[in-house]
Amino acid sequence: MEKSIEFLAQQLADYSSIVVLCLIVVEWGFLFITNQIESNKESLVSVVSYLVESIPYILLSRIMIVGTMFWLYEHRIFTFGFQWYVWVIAYLLYDFIVFFVHFLGHKVRFLWCIHGVHHTAEEMNLSVVARGSIFDFFLTPQNFIWLPVIGFHPLMLFIIEPVGRLYATYTHLSEKFVGKHYLLEKIFVTPSVHRVHHAKNHIYLDRNFGETFCIWDRFFKTFQTQLHDEKILYGIMHDKLNSKNIWQVQFQLWKDLWFDVKNAPKVSDKIKYMLKPPGWNHIDGGKRSEYFRSEAWMSRQN
Repeated sequence: MEKSIEFLAQQLADYSSIVVLCLIVVEWGFLFITNQIESNKESLVSVVSYLVESIPYILLSRIMIVGTMFWLYEHRIFTFGFQWYVWVIAYLLYDFIVFFVHFLGHKVRFLWCIHGVHHTAEEMNLSVVARGSIFDFFLTPQNFIWLPVIGFHPLMLFIIEPVGRLYATYTHLSEKFVGKHYLLEKIFVTPSVHRVHHAKNHIYLDRNFGETFCIWDRFFKTFQTQLHDEKILYGIMHDKLNSKNIWQVQFQLWKDLWFDVKNAPKVSDKIKYMLKPPGWNHIDGGKRSEYFRSEAWMSRQN
């Protein structure tokens, strides 16, 4: 039984990846033909990043992910069935964990070095979905790997996770195709809502961490709608990183972290550089996203 489920999980992962890649190619082709894409090289770097990050993920998935999930299920606290409402609860819990892990990916610098790769693109289209770190195998499984210990069968999660990933693909659609949906964003993460998340505008920094639902952002007050008079600038606040260079995209953030850790005077500061949010420093505390966001709102009001 476990072997057949493992095979099914692998098939679902493979087919969902193929669907995502096909969608990327179709959108890229349309944008290219209509001359609405700014950088083909940036899209190519995103796809190469996807191929690079897939290697350790595929090699470790059967041993680390599937094996761990079945071991946790054998030691589960509760036992849930496959009733429709269990699927709903499982998806909601999965989406909340994605929100929480995503939040940590922005607030812990060590994790930002992994997740930040996804944010280096300076143009929004489906190819950005493919832009991930070679170390994503450490962070991404945290979105679902622990749910079996609560009592959700791994098979359920092997279906839910690709569905969530496909929805996340939709939220990266180019604004040339999808505009702003005022009513939908009351509950769901729309492409407009996710564009805000990818913005480096100070007023948009560290907002909208949800994948499918934006109810978590609204509850924890991290939600920000796209402002009609604030054009989105994509990418990260980094003046040295070239989004079209695969080596810089994958390793520049690690290089910066290593420099700060190496030059920190105390061991406690070295640890803080890894665990504190991006922007922190041991001299005066630095300026984090909250500072830039607050400053932007004050400037806007004035």
